[in-house]
Amino acid sequence: MNTPLTVAELSHPIALELGGNWRPQPARHGLQELDHAATFTHLDGRQLHLSERFDAPGHLHIRGAFPATDYGFRRGERDTVRVAMTEDPADIAAQIAADLIPVHRDVHERVKEYNRAQAVMRRGVEEAARDLSARLPGARTRIDGTTAHVYVSLEPGEVRIGLDGDTVSLVLNDAPRIIADAVVFAVSRFLPHVQTPEGERGEYVDGYTL
Repeated sequence: MNTPLTVAELSHPIALELGGNWRPQPARHGLQELDHAATFTHLDGRQLHLSERFDAPGHLHIRGAFPATDYGFRRGERDTVRVAMTEDPADIAAQIAADLIPVHRDVHERVKEYNRAQAVMRRGVEEAARDLSARLPGARTRIDGTTAHVYVSLEPGEVRIGLDGDTVSLVLNDAPRIIADAVVFAVSRFLPHVQTPEGERGEYVDGYTL
């Protein structure tokens, strides 16, 4: 009676069938190599993860890996191929090539492009927040990814300037109207790409949205 191949053993013939651009690599837990999992790495950096799950013994699950991201995945963009481990490696590879790799390649590129755009936006928010803080005496800054808040304490009250991507908002607590108008004007000068048409500055009681 033949002993069934483990995922680690099965990954090599499957990778051969997929072609030379995919290289099998062992999955590890610490320094220990795992029998029930493996990774395929493409020459361009894409990866596929293979595993035999405890709740589905005898079946191989293959899914695409993605960079760390907050990209909003849609239905079908992270599907998994599930096959019996007793199937011929060539048939398994053919199913991976047809049902998983094309979608994963396209979504992987979308995720990378999204991450690049987010990185550019994050740098812009950081630069704008630090510029505002440097220009406003006593300002405090909190930056979290593509959002930032700049706080300015007044006597009385407080001004909070929020930066969320390309959106800038002002919230004023117990601040005199003359100071509110001055802050709106100042932020508009510091951030010339922000449009503040006359009469479209929001309600004073709720804050200002530039």
